[in-house]
Amino acid sequence: MENKDIVRKAENVINLLKHPNRRGDLVITLKTNQIRKFLTAVNITANKVSIYRSKYPQNKQLSDELADEIRYLQVKLVYQAGRDKVVKDFIDKAELLTLVKGIGNSIVKFEEFCRYVEALVAYHKYYGGKDA
Repeated sequence: MENKDIVRKAENVINLLKHPNRRGDLVITLKTNQIRKFLTAVNITANKVSIYRSKYPQNKQLSDELADEIRYLQVKLVYQAGRDKVVKDFIDKAELLTLVKGIGNSIVKFEEFCRYVEALVAYHKYYGGKDA
């Protein structure tokens, strides 16, 4: 997926999360802390992938260990979705489970996924998503 598509998709997802409040204003009910553990896990994994890439610049595929760690992100998503309907709505609209499953051993797909998650967080903040 091209960067402009990632950005456009992320903005569209965040706009889909807006709901009217009591005054009729459109607000995002998803809070950053509701997805923070997942965001942290993605960043930790991205750091490990970055280290792996510097050690093995010729490799186009992730090690099995890193691929397993990325697959485990699904568990974090499912857990957070099970805890809160707002988070499940976000995960479904952003298609995060599908995207994680599609990474496999691909470094390129994982890096695209990371950019997408960054774009989601950026648009969440831009459109008024709260931290707590």
